[in-house]
Amino acid sequence: MCSWTAFESDMVVKNRLVGFLLWQSILSSLIFLAFTITIVSWRSATAIFVSFFSFHLSQLLFSVSLSTVLSPQPKFRRSLPVLLTAAAVSGSLSAVSFCGFNGRVGFKGFASGLFYAFFYVYKRRWVLQFPIIQRPLFFSFKMGIPSAIIRALKLSAAAYLFSAPLLVFLRHHFSTDLKLGNFFTQHIISYASCFSMFLCWELTHHLRQVLHTKRFIFAPPKGSAAAETNPSEPLLATLEESSPASLLKYLAYLDLCMVCENNVDYWRRAAFFEETGETYKRVAAVCLRPLEQLASKLVQGFEGSSDDKTFSISDQLQSPTNPRQNSKCHELVNDFQV
Repeated sequence: MCSWTAFESDMVVKNRLVGFLLWQSILSSLIFLAFTITIVSWRSATAIFVSFFSFHLSQLLFSVSLSTVLSPQPKFRRSLPVLLTAAAVSGSLSAVSFCGFNGRVGFKGFASGLFYAFFYVYKRRWVLQFPIIQRPLFFSFKMGIPSAIIRALKLSAAAYLFSAPLLVFLRHHFSTDLKLGNFFTQHIISYASCFSMFLCWELTHHLRQVLHTKRFIFAPPKGSAAAETNPSEPLLATLEESSPASLLKYLAYLDLCMVCENNVDYWRRAAFFEETGETYKRVAAVCLRPLEQLASKLVQGFEGSSDDKTFSISDQLQSPTNPRQNSKCHELVNDFQV
């Protein structure tokens, strides 16, 4: 059972990462083909193939950088320069893939990618938000598409305005091998490429949320020998042995929550109450652990603030809606989504 649990635990996150990269490549291909057909359909087959390859390379770079900062906790412990650099390089490569090789286009893509990365970090969007109600994957992804489109429109407009003043420092004019005709057509294509890039990234972000927060059942197959003897061992072993900040820990708590909240997996819930009572004690212990950690952190936070009498008195005189007071209270429960 222990070897089965270790093997399954190692494969859960790996399989989801592979699935995420696969579906992300499909979405990026559809967006690239749609842009090519509607905007630059006159390109040669060779140029389209080279652009398609470079565009997927840029999307892979961006997806891998997101995976490195993936976390269920709000604290940003990952490498910030890596994300900023990867987004800027990916933006430059994507813009060149859409509009053709040109220094001015590449610079605008670089600035747009950097703008998106700062927005991503500012909004702390690397934090996985586990849904209260679990829905089928397709339905969950479909529900987020309209908001992704709207956000991509807003971000592309903001990034376009952000990159425009920077182009003043570039001496050469907007010249590409596309032979676009007039000034307005050039800017329409530039904005369309920026929107397509941000739409890919927004859908990538949403897909990552949907796939990585889907429930995983930590139990042997129903009817197997392991299910008859101790079906709770994989779940409890994962909760007890996995690292506190890992995605696996959050998925295990989500599975435990789903078992306790509904009667679908009644055979697993019944196993919590086996005759010896040892399983129930382990379940109670893993459930109390986050609460004990929260209580300990609250005590430390309040004791630290009470040591400073000036701070304590000033806080009592502040309004409950004061942003300073609210931010300090929120910091105490910052890591306890689980």
